[in-house]
Amino acid sequence: METKTQELTEVAKHDSLTVALVWIFRILVGGTFIMSGLTKMIDLYGSVYKIEQYLAVWDMMQPRTLVLGMAICLSGVEFLLGFLLLLGCYKRSASYLLTMIMAGMLVLSAYIMIADPVDDCGCFGDFLVISNTATFLKNVVLVAMLVYLCLRNSRVDGLFTTYSQWLVAFFAILYLCVIGYFGFNVQPLADFRPYPVGTYLIPPADDEETDIKFVYEKNGVKETFSVDNLPDSTWTFVDRIEEAPVADKRNFAVFDGDEEVTEDVISNEGNQLLLLIPELSTIDVSSTYLINEMNRYITSRGGDMIGIIGTGAEGIEQWRDISMASYDIYSADDTSIKEVARGNVAMVYLKDGIIQWKRTLTSIDSDLFVSPDDSVLDRLAYSGRSYLGLFTLVFLGLELALWIVDRSGRAVKLHFTRKNRKK
Repeated sequence: METKTQELTEVAKHDSLTVALVWIFRILVGGTFIMSGLTKMIDLYGSVYKIEQYLAVWDMMQPRTLVLGMAICLSGVEFLLGFLLLLGCYKRSASYLLTMIMAGMLVLSAYIMIADPVDDCGCFGDFLVISNTATFLKNVVLVAMLVYLCLRNSRVDGLFTTYSQWLVAFFAILYLCVIGYFGFNVQPLADFRPYPVGTYLIPPADDEETDIKFVYEKNGVKETFSVDNLPDSTWTFVDRIEEAPVADKRNFAVFDGDEEVTEDVISNEGNQLLLLIPELSTIDVSSTYLINEMNRYITSRGGDMIGIIGTGAEGIEQWRDISMASYDIYSADDTSIKEVARGNVAMVYLKDGIIQWKRTLTSIDSDLFVSPDDSVLDRLAYSGRSYLGLFTLVFLGLELALWIVDRSGRAVKLHFTRKNRKK
């Protein structure tokens, strides 16, 4: 009898350990795929550029539309399967499919680590850049956890019944579609690049000055103060520290021919519109009407507009001819342009050199400039993070409501089962 009790205790301990490991691995693996898929979907243009970078290395370039479809499928599958795994939905399908995906990714990441064809894998977009070696090691760990989940995942209940799992997936797909649509047609809802709204496009010169700190002591305690926040006379001066300025990741440079003219043409005073065109090959000529209307609008109110194209002098002349541009046009590295704003044609609005908003040209209604008032440019501003927070809150709220209803259904079923047993 005592031996049997010990055996039952060991089985219970083993089951508890299995449950704990399954949930830990669900959270770790599911959370990783959720973050990977979501960051890619938020910035679909960035995902397209990264896939094209891979294809260029392998000399397998494809039409942009096909690459966009690949980016949507990749980010969507990663997020959806990661979310289902995290919640314990479609336990076999989610774990098996993710294992198959990671088996391929493991081989790819091993090749990237050895051959080093790209700077980073782009696993998490611009949100988190990790080395190719770190990517391979990450994938090894993920594969190990997924193999365990393939063996044990179906033994541990998830948060939802099988009857409501399809709704969990439906809400996740709907959420992704909204995030991706906004990011592709307007701008990414979360800007992970060096030029977010509210920052200087070109930092003023005084931002590069050395930061000076002062060390004072009082009652045996030393503290550091800035030049604008010095302590009173009861403190004793100890030392002066000069800190070198933090390296700026921003490297946006504008050229007029071979001459860099960035500080001459990007103004830190007044209002300015920047027309950004990374690639002329993707331009729709019909967009020139709105561009010229926006130029007339801002110049009539004391501001100016400049065009920045990711090509040489020949491309600039080509654009000048087809657009009948009356504004100045310069060139810049196409990668730098893509870092500032996403889209085949994008507009950036600056006030005193500070980015107020960024939009694709197609997201701007041309009717706004038929009879514009003085605030039309200000009305085009929006808070991407606020929208992202709202969409995420609605999505999680729907999933929570579904979970409550699902659990209530379980409770009712259990209630009637017990009633029938009593009878």
